Amino acid sequence: MIKKYSLILILFILIPLKSYAFSEQNEQQMYIGCYQNSKQYLGADKAKTYCECTVNKLSKKFSDEELDRVFKQKPENIIKDTEFASKFCENKILQ
Repeated sequence: MIKKYSLILILFILIPLKSYAFSEQNEQQMYIGCYQNSKQYLGADKAKTYCECTVNKLSKKFSDEELDRVFKQKPENIIKDTEFASKFCENKILQ
């Protein structure tokens, strides 16, 4: 199940953005990408909760510059560096 959520996270992370800074516009784009990819697996309500949580956790841990460096890595390294958010948020929706 963790692999499914990691895949969802990587799919929305790889959606092209002008930059990966957590500007309001980019935060919204990240959420939309996450939601579009995860609602088919989670349903609308759980996808909303999962994506809000994930974007929030990432924005609390990484500065704009750090996040940009993370997202420029290979997909497996992106998953490794961001799995704390996907695991935390997965547990949140499963409660």
